[in-house]
Amino acid sequence: MLLPNLASLALSAVVAYAADPVSYEYSPQTDAQGKAYLTVTFNEPASGVEIVIRGDDGNTIKKSPGNMKAGKDYKVSWNQKGKQVRYEMELTGSDMSGNFTFEIIKAAGPAGKVGKLTFKSSREDIVKRRKAKYKTSFALTSYEYKVIDDDGDVIASDTVTDSVAAGSTFTIKWDSPANVFMVEIRGEDQYGRFVEDRRVPYSAEIPHTEITFDSGKAVIKPGQIPTLDEAIAVAFHELDKLDRVNEAVNANLVPQLYIVGYTDTVGNAGKNQKLSNGRAKAIAKYFYDQGFWAEILYAGMGERGLRVETDDNVDEVRNRRALYLIAFSKPGAGGQIPGRWTQLSGSRTRPVGFELPALPEKYIDYDKPKGGGGSSDAGGGDGLGGDDGLGGDDGGDDGSMLDDGGVMDSGASEWSGGGDDDGGPPPVDDGPGATSKGCQVGGGATPLALGWLVLLGLVGRRRRWT
Repeated sequence: MLLPNLASLALSAVVAYAADPVSYEYSPQTDAQGKAYLTVTFNEPASGVEIVIRGDDGNTIKKSPGNMKAGKDYKVSWNQKGKQVRYEMELTGSDMSGNFTFEIIKAAGPAGKVGKLTFKSSREDIVKRRKAKYKTSFALTSYEYKVIDDDGDVIASDTVTDSVAAGSTFTIKWDSPANVFMVEIRGEDQYGRFVEDRRVPYSAEIPHTEITFDSGKAVIKPGQIPTLDEAIAVAFHELDKLDRVNEAVNANLVPQLYIVGYTDTVGNAGKNQKLSNGRAKAIAKYFYDQGFWAEILYAGMGERGLRVETDDNVDEVRNRRALYLIAFSKPGAGGQIPGRWTQLSGSRTRPVGFELPALPEKYIDYDKPKGGGGSSDAGGGDGLGGDDGLGGDDGGDDGSMLDDGGVMDSGASEWSGGGDDDGGPPPVDDGPGATSKGCQVGGGATPLALGWLVLLGLVGRRRRWT
C-alpha cells in the first residue's frame, strides 16, 4: 500500500517520514505557458511502477517508469487544458498501490510564491492534548479548520478571521474527548489563494486473548479458533467503521492490518525467528480466509522484540505474544517493531452480503475514547490499556499496545512511558520456547511509532468546503 505525503505548496514538499515508501511534490499553479508538473520521490526501491493522472478537464497522462531505485525522483509534466483542474493520480507497483487527488490552477493573479503551512505539533498533541499548532510562511487573512472523529462526525470547526503574520504560529484547540480521525485546516491570503493540510493520527490496536500453538508448529489448532474469532469480530467492526468514516469525509484511505509475532529467549534464536514469522503468517492468513478486506501484512520478531528484557533461555510468558494493529501508515521500525514486512494480500472489496459478527461481550466497549484529556501527565494511553478490563477471564493480557500512561514523543521512533502488567497466557504442557511452549500469541505492551499521513495539500483560488 502506498501512503502519500503530499506537497501543499509550489516547489515545497511536506516532510516525508522514513516509513513512507514514496513522497510527492507538485506545483499548485502552472507556469506561464500552462505547464503543470508532479514529482514522485521513491524512498524505497520499487518495481513495475505505473502512474496514471486523470484530470476533470478530460486530460489523461500515463507513464510507466518501471523499476525505480531508492532516492530516485521521477517528474511528470503536461499542458493543462482548464483554468482550474482537479486531478486524481493512481500509482501502482509490484508491492504498492495508492491514489490521491489534487488541484492545479493556471498561473494568474499576483506574482511570487504563495507560501506554506508547517505542522508544528506531535501526534500526542492531537490525540491526547486536543490541539494542533501550525506555522505559516505567508500572511493569512483567515483560516478555518475541522476536527473529525472516528465516527465521521465533525467535533470541532471554526473560521477565524484574525490575520496571522508571515512567519507566525497559531494553534487550534477543541474540547471533545472523542477519538480523532482527521484534522483539516486551510489558510487563505488576501488574494483568495489557499493552502490546506490534513492529518490522520488514527490507529487502533485490536484487543485479543492469547492463542497457543503446539511445540515447534505454526498451525492454528482447532481448539484455538473460537478465541481467534473473537479478535476477528472486533477487527471487522473496526474495519466497518473505517469504511463509513472514509465515505463520510471522502478520504479514500486504504486501511492496513499488521500482525507481528514474538517469542521468549528459550531455544535457538534462528528457529524462534522462523517460528514467530510462520505463526504471524498463519494468523494473517486466517484473517484473509475470513474475508478481511484490508491490506494484510505480517512479520516475525522472534527474540528480537522482547517486551520484558531477559537473559538467554528464560521462560517469560509476556514475551510470547502477538500484535494486531490497524492503521493507515507503516509502523516506524525500531525496538519491538520490525523494519520489514511481508504482504500477504492487498486490499479487497467488501464481500457481497457481508454481515458483521456480533462483538464478544468482553469487547463491547473496546472502542470507547482512548485519547485521554488534558496533559499527557493525566494518564490514559492511546491504546487499550489494562484498566479497560478487556482481558479474558483466564488472566491473560488484553492485547494492549500501550501500558497506562504511554505516550509518543514528537519525532520519536518509539513510544515512551508505561509499565508492565502481571498477566500472561496459559502455558503449553511440554515447556517453553521454540522447542517446547513455542511462541505465545497474545497481548503485551508493544512500543509503536506511527508516521503521519498527510492526505491532501492544495493551493488555489477561493472556494468553500462542503
